[in-house]
Amino acid sequence: MTTRVAMIGLGRMGGPMTDHVIAAGFEVAVFDVAPDAVAPRVAAGAVAAGSPAEAAVGATFVGVVVLDDAQALAVVDGPDGVLRTLEPGAVVAIHSTVTLDTVHTLAAAGERHGVVVLDAGISGGEAGAQAGTLLSLVGGPGDAVEQARPVLLAFSKEVLHAGPAGAGMALKLARNAVGYAWMYAVHEAAELAHRSGVDLALRERAVRETGTFDQAFTPILLGGPEPLPADAPPDSRAGAEHVNRLADNDLAHTLDLAARLGADLPGLEVVRREFHRSMRI
Repeated sequence: MTTRVAMIGLGRMGGPMTDHVIAAGFEVAVFDVAPDAVAPRVAAGAVAAGSPAEAAVGATFVGVVVLDDAQALAVVDGPDGVLRTLEPGAVVAIHSTVTLDTVHTLAAAGERHGVVVLDAGISGGEAGAQAGTLLSLVGGPGDAVEQARPVLLAFSKEVLHAGPAGAGMALKLARNAVGYAWMYAVHEAAELAHRSGVDLALRERAVRETGTFDQAFTPILLGGPEPLPADAPPDSRAGAEHVNRLADNDLAHTLDLAARLGADLPGLEVVRREFHRSMRI
């Protein structure tokens, strides 16, 4: 029997992830507020739905790839949310980066409906989503993780079960903190090289040759320490602004979790406050 999948949110990450789920042979229903995002998935064989609840009819797996906590709460447990139509035994995977409060709120809501809500953070960025090589970091009951695994592997190179509800999101936040701190360190290294008169291409080569340079960030970081020029390509500016928004959201959640746990993270506080500089905006 073909597994019925609902994918909610078809943006920079959710769109390519959905493409892989369709290509893997699952029966897929999709919902997004942007018709231009829905059309190519319908052309590839998915069914368009008018709401998250409609997309989830008959589904045993729902993937949620939306912008923030408010959207995650709405598409899962809102008036038109997937919990209104899902049958007991279904699994919902929250791929968006949200607070642990939201994870636990949605897990409790799902439990009332007989549905398991997993926090299934994804790591690997847009390149990983396009290639189908994301890393899925999942929190929740082990049997539900195994139920979800075949769908997750459609767009993931590996699925890591981090522990109970919330553990996947905590692991995702910790992983992201490393990435953002690294990106900020690269920016400051560029500033140092620039002011010392060192060619930035040589600085990049020196870092790359030591095996510590992540090529995924090359297009954003190689321009040097100066702000993006007014005539910078629109795609470059849009990409930098997008990463900056993600960083602000993710680091806010990370520092909120740290405060709740009594963990002192002064370095990440600086990174959050100054991160926009590393994106040259």
